[in-house]
Amino acid sequence: MPKRLVYVIAGEPSGDLLGGPLVESLLAFGVQVSGIGGQSMKFHGLDSLFDMSELSIGGITEVIPRVFSIKKLISATIADILQKKPNVVVTIDSPEFCFRVAKKIKKKDPSIRLVHYVAPSVWAWRPGRAKKMAPVYDHVLTLFDFEPKYFIPHGLQATFVGHQACINFSTCEKKRNNQILILPGSRPQEIKRLLPIFMKAALNFGENIIIPTLPHLVQLIKEISPNSITETDNETKNRLFQEAKCAIAASGTVTLELALSGCPMVVAYKISPVSFAILKRLVRTRFISLVNIIAEKEVVKELIQGECTPENILKSLQKLDSQKQIAEFKKLKNKLINEGKTPTNIATEVVLSYL
Repeated sequence: MPKRLVYVIAGEPSGDLLGGPLVESLLAFGVQVSGIGGQSMKFHGLDSLFDMSELSIGGITEVIPRVFSIKKLISATIADILQKKPNVVVTIDSPEFCFRVAKKIKKKDPSIRLVHYVAPSVWAWRPGRAKKMAPVYDHVLTLFDFEPKYFIPHGLQATFVGHQACINFSTCEKKRNNQILILPGSRPQEIKRLLPIFMKAALNFGENIIIPTLPHLVQLIKEISPNSITETDNETKNRLFQEAKCAIAASGTVTLELALSGCPMVVAYKISPVSFAILKRLVRTRFISLVNIIAEKEVVKELIQGECTPENILKSLQKLDSQKQIAEFKKLKNKLINEGKTPTNIATEVVLSYL
């Protein structure tokens, strides 16, 4: 029987959560899997080349001190792929790392098929990325139904798979408690910058504060805020999101998870001044939270950069119209699922088609 090996790369927790079910699904079809991932992918059977957390870097100026170490990780990844010669490489999110790896692989061994899972937000900024991806990748898997049209005109096959959050998170009609959830992101830089701001606002709003987080971030969060930390998996997160009074959240996938769970929220975010000045010139969307982007209007309050202060967050919490937000959240799911199939089902079908 000919070799059937897929190399899967995820560089951030959100990508790892997509990669875990994909790894499990491919293994169930008798496919060998290798690559780079985190807790979810390791749990589902991946022996990771190195710790995925080494790639979890946000912002622009934040990356600069890590340039040489990232280059070494890129070289190590390329060498591992060329040595193992997989049939397909699936890169998940983390475009700054993944695209560099993919370009080198395409040049050194064009026989290896390349699939990217989670299309870059070309509709938000740097639209030229769609054209640049086309000569490198064979296929891109998109989370939103409006995304394939940005890639297909450039000759890149694109398939809408839907969003995994629709599978993992759902609303519940039980009465909500008085807990305030603090969600300052999954990158160390985000947590250090946002957690003190979020905590100050929350402490002035209520006493029952919970910080759901992944196991590898617990120690970092304890150094900033020693109380109210809860280690979570998807099941625990969904329960917390279903029961909490409200949340203060960094921009990211978590805003969509909160919305699908029916949890009212305020979104706040802050990066380095230099990173913000650069991104402000590049970003083409009115909003930064996925909830507002998909809804094409302000459903949740966004407090960005200079507006991201404890005082502003507190005022927004006090003015929060929970029932209005929840009504808007219920409209989102239909835009995030493809004909009743799970994202993993569709992603697996695409990957298997290249074996």
